[in-house]
Amino acid sequence: MNEFEAIDRMAALLPERPDDVLVSIGDDCAVFRIGEERWVAAADMLVSGRHFLPAADPEDVGYKAVAVNVSDAAAMGARPRFVLTSAAAPNSETALACFRGVAAACREFGVYPLGGDTTGSDALVVDVAILGVLDGEPVLRSGARAGDLIAVTGELGASEAGLLALTEGIGGFERLKERHRRPEPRLEAGLVAARSGAGAMIDLSDGLASDLRHICRASGVGATVHLERLPLADDTRKLASLLRREPEQLAATGGEDFELLVTGSEAALKRIERASGIPVTPIGEVTVGDDVAFLLNGERIEGLSGWDHFET
Repeated sequence: MNEFEAIDRMAALLPERPDDVLVSIGDDCAVFRIGEERWVAAADMLVSGRHFLPAADPEDVGYKAVAVNVSDAAAMGARPRFVLTSAAAPNSETALACFRGVAAACREFGVYPLGGDTTGSDALVVDVAILGVLDGEPVLRSGARAGDLIAVTGELGASEAGLLALTEGIGGFERLKERHRRPEPRLEAGLVAARSGAGAMIDLSDGLASDLRHICRASGVGATVHLERLPLADDTRKLASLLRREPEQLAATGGEDFELLVTGSEAALKRIERASGIPVTPIGEVTVGDDVAFLLNGERIEGLSGWDHFET
């Protein structure tokens, strides 16, 4: 049973959804109503040896724990407001260093840390829950329609390339390593997408190959992606070449880019790019049916998959 089969089984155990919960399990955030306002909520956990290297700087881990939650809020078109942070750490110094990173990320992204919990543990574990507010309708995973274009913000593969540089002990490539240690959630692009007619949206945490399938499954559609169109930076291509990896496949399967995958019309995508100042690159099309095809220069590439927390 993989991660998402497990989530489906958990969802089946939920009680009946109350009227003020508008979206429950199955999207980047839950959506609920408080008075006249609509809020989003999400939580992400980072575990040493699973989500970050055991030798990682605890400040970077704390920063990243907030950034990945901000990315979830961005994928709904929400403005993040508050976080709660819980950390299990080997000692109080590690816990304090982690919270320095949390505080730095909160300042960077305009959110306020309400509190949380700390306890002891053999290895560092950080869990952040985020609350954000919607100005309009949320952008859901279920909004893709056949004929929509598929596009991504920014660049792909940089975080995976940075992780490989760290694990393989390769010198240089500092920009890629920093992209892995301290991701840049596309908050402004998400806010713009929500008011620019985006059909569906998801943040790329588990890799394009996995996250696109989540949109297709939720929307009841298929997709065709042209891998040669993926936006890769020169240093990502150079690192892939050093390791004899296909750069496009690295970009399609590597996780933690925290870019946004968006569907919509050509006009909507251009509005998002123009208003956010972030490059938005069309990489494929939404199709009728349920087939998700990845093509490289016209040739179908099989077996592409992203991150699964219970199988990796």
